[in-house]
Amino acid sequence: MSARYTLQNHPAFGEPLSKEDLHTLVARGSLARGEMCVDEETGLTHTVGELISGMRRNAAQSRLNRPAYREISPDHEIVTEEERLAEEEMAQAEEEPAPEPENDADDDDDLDYTPSGEVILHHAHPSWLGYTKALFLVLLLLIAAGLLFAIQLEYAVIALLCASSTLIAVGIARYSHDYIVTRERVELIWGIIGRSSKEARICDIRSIDVYESGLKGLLGLGSIDFSTAANAGIEVQFKDMRRAHEVKDLVRKLQRGGPVTDD
Repeated sequence: MSARYTLQNHPAFGEPLSKEDLHTLVARGSLARGEMCVDEETGLTHTVGELISGMRRNAAQSRLNRPAYREISPDHEIVTEEERLAEEEMAQAEEEPAPEPENDADDDDDLDYTPSGEVILHHAHPSWLGYTKALFLVLLLLIAAGLLFAIQLEYAVIALLCASSTLIAVGIARYSHDYIVTRERVELIWGIIGRSSKEARICDIRSIDVYESGLKGLLGLGSIDFSTAANAGIEVQFKDMRRAHEVKDLVRKLQRGGPVTDD
């Protein structure tokens, strides 16, 4: 017998559901991946996204079971065989478009999700151009290595090692910072071994400030400051981002509840 799960605080679905039922409801847009549910056997709590992760929609499960179509005339007249067949064909024609969301379910498998099951609309790191001083140092070391190659090979090797180490350090610093935007929150995650994070809910964001100035501004880089009503200062900051204004517009669309395109 397959495991059954009960949705928490979801009066529309009070009966226990299987994983297949949860997957079908998510594909049809009736249920969010971030909804919490309880395993009837173990009593453990999971998100819907965790339970249906990796599942693909089966054509046989394209929609939940519905009661068989039956026409009852108001005055209880007897329906002829021809009328019954015509009614069944009409009902079948109305239900034929239902399998179309199957492609959407397949597309959902290609999207990225947070551990809580939220769809990631934008995910970025600080731009390489944000580390201009370190990259300029790498360039100088490479030039020095080229000049020293004909004079003293050992010094040239040392200069190349220093340039490589600096470039690796910049890469680690860049990829240790993640900027994430979902439909519910903006989040900054940083760290290499121990990962820390700061987030602000979309509905709580009071102001969004974008700063582009100096050389970084000429290179198309900017910083975004997200402030909330609960905090007088900056709650979350995305530094040295490309397309900073596009990210700001994305968050504003989410606040208005308008349609957005997943990146």
